[in-house]
Amino acid sequence: MHQFTTSLRSLRNTRTARKAAAALTCTALLSATFFVGGTAATAAPVAPGAETSNAQGEQVGAPAVAPAPTGKALDAGQAPAAGSGAVTGGGPVTEGATPAGGTIDRTNSQQITDVFNAINAFRATKGLKAVTFNATVSEMAEDWSDYMATSGNFGHNPGFYSDPRVEGRWTYAAEIIAGRPDYSGSGLVDQWIASPGHNAIMSDPNYTTIGVGIARVQDEVYLLGTVNFFNFEVAPAGSYTTAADFLNSGSEMSGPFADVPAGTQFAGEINWLASKGISTGWKEANGTTTYRPVTPVNRDAMAAFMFRLARLGGQPDYTPPYYSWFDDVAPGTQFYKEINWLAEYGISGGWDEGNGQYTYRPLTTVKRDAMAAFLYRLAGQPEFTPPATSPFADVTTSTQFYKEITWLASVGISSGWDEGNGRFTYRPLNSVNRDAMAAFMYRLYSMPVS
Repeated sequence: MHQFTTSLRSLRNTRTARKAAAALTCTALLSATFFVGGTAATAAPVAPGAETSNAQGEQVGAPAVAPAPTGKALDAGQAPAAGSGAVTGGGPVTEGATPAGGTIDRTNSQQITDVFNAINAFRATKGLKAVTFNATVSEMAEDWSDYMATSGNFGHNPGFYSDPRVEGRWTYAAEIIAGRPDYSGSGLVDQWIASPGHNAIMSDPNYTTIGVGIARVQDEVYLLGTVNFFNFEVAPAGSYTTAADFLNSGSEMSGPFADVPAGTQFAGEINWLASKGISTGWKEANGTTTYRPVTPVNRDAMAAFMFRLARLGGQPDYTPPYYSWFDDVAPGTQFYKEINWLAEYGISGGWDEGNGQYTYRPLTTVKRDAMAAFLYRLAGQPEFTPPATSPFADVTTSTQFYKEITWLASVGISSGWDEGNGRFTYRPLNSVNRDAMAAFMYRLYSMPVS
């Protein structure tokens, strides 16, 4: 295994240990259920989803703080059906992103707004920064509130932090739930303020984003609320400054690139790339900075992306050789250092032109099959047995880089395109665009530590 790969995994081990410590400080909160205005609670362990709903008075469930994340690839996944409470996963899905917030019940817009505003008003009394609103997380939270309303079970979503819509994206995660016999959103927040465990979550500066899910119990005047708290490295689609901005069809929050407005496919991953210095984009004549997301990635830029990702993981700097590994990459060529680093670490051998000459073809675009090989090698060529049957209709066992392509699918870095009727394609000879490359880079960085 290459040194930079070991360093990358060591760094992620450190990050995981830090997150585990943060989670362990809150484990005591999971040991009791608090009923506000109802019968007294016993300090017995609570199994997620096992509490029984009591619509006679106010109730809050023991706050849930997620365990340390193990890391996961970031395919979008399919949302649980409203009221099912199920968390789905597995299997490739489309490479595209789905619109956020489309399933939210606008009947509860006032309650969603009131919960969001009341939480931030409470945080303001603590001198804390306001949390932002995320429509995707709110869909997830509403799915769970719907489940509680239709099932009669009052308890936590056992998979709120591992739902495919958020898995692999967060550094801190928590959930709070409550119910009350009226339609007051702000009343839900009052209940949480009165409970020390819930108060502590709302008072925690580590949380920066929330989703609010509201449901009403059919044929009763009873409101159920779920709020999921997160700190994201890459937020799912639908980030807004306030709930009202989303509900009033305002603008999503945007990043540093003028040509990557909020709502752009893979905007979160592109902005993460910028925040980590992996891509700085282009300075345009009008003073703006652009990313050019649908421009294909050239092989020279691909080398730079991979070198910077490795450096982010702890790979030491590299001194390029006096004589290039490649006959078409002379000293002074843009990304000379990064291209030669690829060769030295066995990530790219280029083309054998005969007579002892090798070329890299730096201005050639990167195809999706070669991209799979690059990322597999960048990950240290982990042990992997390719499947006997390809997950992609356009990739056979004899396709070049079959092992690498199917490895990419197996760890969730690329899910391909859903062509319908259970068919998925990888499109191995298509060029990789810069927006998709941002997603692939982030997913590789977020892989579990083994």
